[in-house]
Amino acid sequence: MMRAAPMLAPVLAMALAGCSGAEDVARPGTVRAEISSAIYAPIAQQRVDAAPLTEQEVFPAPALGVMKKESVTLTADCGAAVAADVDGCTQVVRGLFRGPELVGQVAVFNLGDVAQADALVHRFREELFLTPLGSERAGTAMVRAMGHFVSVSWVSAEGDAQPDAQPDVRPDLAEPLAALDLASRFVQARILAL
Repeated sequence: MMRAAPMLAPVLAMALAGCSGAEDVARPGTVRAEISSAIYAPIAQQRVDAAPLTEQEVFPAPALGVMKKESVTLTADCGAAVAADVDGCTQVVRGLFRGPELVGQVAVFNLGDVAQADALVHRFREELFLTPLGSERAGTAMVRAMGHFVSVSWVSAEGDAQPDAQPDVRPDLAEPLAALDLASRFVQARILAL
């Protein structure tokens, strides 16, 4: 038994390294993450708020701030959005946006309940992130659980994908990120409709 332990250690280390995938995940440089609050208690369960998401509900406008909507996808394959399994997720709607020297995306996950939503927020904070739809790289993101939904807004400068990009010529990302986060306004309408 003692002889097997040294041989297992490298194999275990390689298996764990392969499972984490953290090195291969395109992640924002900054991720602000919030679990759900009592404000969203009326929609804590999908069974109470059963209407499926629609593209028009989440992205009704052609632009969010200075960023114009380029494409929208809606699918039941939530795992494809993060290259990992997402427990309890029934659908995800994603929008790709572009603006002057900016690229960003918004994704809204529809989960079974608030516990699953909060768990997904923790995973975004620690281990996974959205697969890029365009040239998203680095930048900044906001991840929020709102009842049984999780909204992710991610914006970066187009140049962040280039290793020689100059930090002093990158656009300020705070305002475009706040604009992308406006896609989550649909949640308030759902609460008021109950």
